[in-house]
Amino acid sequence: MATRRVRTAMATRRVRTARALSSTCTALVLSSTCTALVLSSTCTALVLSSVCTVVITSSCLSCHHPGDALQRIITTLANKNEELNHFIEVLNHTLGRVQVNSTQVVSDLEEEFDTLYAILEEMKESMTSTIKQETVRKSHELQNQLTQSTSALESAEELLEFANNALHITDDAEFTKAAKQIKDRVTMAPAFRLTMKPKATDNMTHLMVDFSQERQMLQGLKFLPVPRAPEIVLGDCLVMDNEVTVSWRMPMEDSKIDHYILEYRKTSHEGLPRVKDEQCWEVLDDIKTTEHTLQGLRFDSKFMNFRVRACNKAAAGDYSDPVTLETRAFNFSFDSTSSHLNLKVEDRGVEWDPQGGKGLDSKVKGKENKGRSGTPSPKRTSVSRSPATRGARDRFTGESYTVLGTKIALEM
Repeated sequence: MATRRVRTAMATRRVRTARALSSTCTALVLSSTCTALVLSSTCTALVLSSVCTVVITSSCLSCHHPGDALQRIITTLANKNEELNHFIEVLNHTLGRVQVNSTQVVSDLEEEFDTLYAILEEMKESMTSTIKQETVRKSHELQNQLTQSTSALESAEELLEFANNALHITDDAEFTKAAKQIKDRVTMAPAFRLTMKPKATDNMTHLMVDFSQERQMLQGLKFLPVPRAPEIVLGDCLVMDNEVTVSWRMPMEDSKIDHYILEYRKTSHEGLPRVKDEQCWEVLDDIKTTEHTLQGLRFDSKFMNFRVRACNKAAAGDYSDPVTLETRAFNFSFDSTSSHLNLKVEDRGVEWDPQGGKGLDSKVKGKENKGRSGTPSPKRTSVSRSPATRGARDRFTGESYTVLGTKIALEM
């Protein structure tokens, strides 16, 4: 009985203690939608006796916090804002380039027309000069003929008057003498030695022009035919082994395309290429096919941007929509602290130097070699080298290679 009374007293004391603690707490919030317990600052401890038991259901623990959904919305909005800012930069850049390029093509057009005007003016002056020269030539020849004919006419009129006067001579001797003089003068008279045909005609039709064909050509002047923008086929593009193969196609068959220009640059940004980027576009010109492989690349950036344009004999067309390819790679460097004594290790290269470890004490060297028994020296016969260029050294190189799935390919 005494024991039972003691147990009853202890239980009563525990209940009173729990009630006293509950009265000192200003708030105890248990929400079905919240997994946290909110206690006031005046409550420093929460003692749950055997009489007071709190059960938190599994449904309360499994519910999602509204903050997670809000964080996802914030991330989505931030990405969309960044995308819109980039798009606005593209629009502003394109708008500025439209104005610049428009001014440039207008200037080029005026220059071409000025060249045409100059050629036409030059041709006009040349042809006008030809007409004037022909006019002078004909005028000179006709003027000479006119002068000679006038002189011959005067001589002929004088001779005619002399002959008429000779008819009135009554003395036979004088008449005979006069007749002989007239005969001699007639034989030598200029009028009988002149050509009675003008040396030049008044016809100038041989200097007339007909520019109807040229006029049609000028009226048919058009802007240069420019090829359409190609389309890069992402499904046919390949990134592997420090090489990138880019493939594209034309939206319509164009037999006048002469070659393509491929441009690429490295970037750390995913998605559409940015107007202002750290790297400049690298240009590959005179590509004759619709596929090209860039070899010997070093994948020291996460992504690469590509774009291509087609060219004919006259001009280059618009760029294709740029694409971004991921260039994931395993980049590494060599550790000189854990290498063999005879290896000369640099950041991305290793050289085997047979003389590298001879300067050390033989005992220390033996210990080092014994401790590094798991790293045997490479065989010199296994490496093809040129003694004339490398002397007594064998050289190894390391390259970063594309990570394909879970496999990492290294070359040494």
